[in-house]
Amino acid sequence: MNKHLYLLSGMGADERIFRYLSFPADYTVHYLDWLTPDPDETFPAYAARMAARIEHEHVTLIGVSFGGMLSLEIARQRSIQKVILISSIKNTGEKPPYLAWVRKTGMLQLLRLPDSIIFTRRKGLVKLFLNAETAEEHELLAEYMNKTAYGYLRWGIRMVVNWQNDFIPSSLVHIHGGKDRTFPSKLIKADYIIPTGGHFMVYNRATEINEILQKELL
Repeated sequence: MNKHLYLLSGMGADERIFRYLSFPADYTVHYLDWLTPDPDETFPAYAARMAARIEHEHVTLIGVSFGGMLSLEIARQRSIQKVILISSIKNTGEKPPYLAWVRKTGMLQLLRLPDSIIFTRRKGLVKLFLNAETAEEHELLAEYMNKTAYGYLRWGIRMVVNWQNDFIPSSLVHIHGGKDRTFPSKLIKADYIIPTGGHFMVYNRATEINEILQKELL
């Protein structure tokens, strides 16, 4: 029987981050691209719209970073055979302290400022937190930053900062990087730790991740 695998990329990314991953031959792979959120849309409501585009039963979800959080919201609403998180978090306790600080200090109000103030100078910070290593990776990140709508970023940042979760699917696999700056590994209880992996390891540590996927996607 053919199996179905749905991929969810990180915030502002697309299917290219999965370029170097490989999957067992008996899986049909689908990519769920991000929908445009309504400014006041809740995360569960958005997840429901994304889940409606999953056309098969008993599927496996692979979610990277923010896409991992979304995959958990989807799994809360419909039957999912397995959820695989890469460079993500699975519950409130794994959120890094800086997100709580942003929430408590009201810094989210800065998202009301003009685009030219809060987004156009973010390149250095993004590259630092994503652990980009090569010219190819820097170029891909630059493309993502140039094409991502600011309205989507405003919505996504609010969702990450305010996300609260204690739902863990019965079949969940968590793969994380030991050098992840966005979600530090010391806060994560992962099934697999790739010691040299950063937040962009789905792209630059694909060999190690593929070895894990071959075991988990039997």
